[in-house]
Amino acid sequence: MLLDVSEHLLSIGNFALVSGLPITALRHYDDVGVLRPAAVDPATGYRRYRPDQAAAARLLASLRRQEVPIETMRAALTDLAVVSAYRDQLLDRARHLSALLEDSDNHQGKGIVMKGSRLTQVTIVAPDLPASIAFYQAAFDAEWLEDIHSLQFGSYDDGNFFLLTVADPQIHPWPGGPAKFGLLVPDVDAAHAKALAAGAVLVCEPEDKPWKPRASCVADPGGNNIDLYQA
Repeated sequence: MLLDVSEHLLSIGNFALVSGLPITALRHYDDVGVLRPAAVDPATGYRRYRPDQAAAARLLASLRRQEVPIETMRAALTDLAVVSAYRDQLLDRARHLSALLEDSDNHQGKGIVMKGSRLTQVTIVAPDLPASIAFYQAAFDAEWLEDIHSLQFGSYDDGNFFLLTVADPQIHPWPGGPAKFGLLVPDVDAAHAKALAAGAVLVCEPEDKPWKPRASCVADPGGNNIDLYQA
């Protein structure tokens, strides 16, 4: 390990060797403010690091191998409990994926398997029907079924099947007002952003709660509230 004797700092190349992080990652972590170098030469832009920064860099290297998000890495540098919480989230997701694989195996071997009751239809209001149809098509890839005046999510033979029936005085009379319902999505943050881009109104940003998975809430063009839950 070679030191810059005059400043007792490590060049970025030497720091990469002792930390296990590639130079490109070190530059990126500097740019996003996760791990700043101790000094940057104003003339050359060369980054230099203190030897005692290696412990934090090794932690980041470990988290990077686990594909931990940048913001979680940032928080982990001051609170290691964040790492445990993220690990628990990964375990929950692993259990969910395991259950999906089991369902897939059962489906292949036995056809559609029904496990208890499951909500498959909700009635909503749509004062501007074309706008609502366009929204659900853009935000959730739903299919409009004119004959039953409903938006279909997924297909009948998979676990994602769900119908949003749009209230209509002639076909589906509904005396109530806007509805509130929840959808499971693979990525709450991505689905939330896609819904807003499609014309949804923000109700609450994605957030983590101790008693439920990560979730957010938006309102569709008809004023119906949609809770998005991390699958």
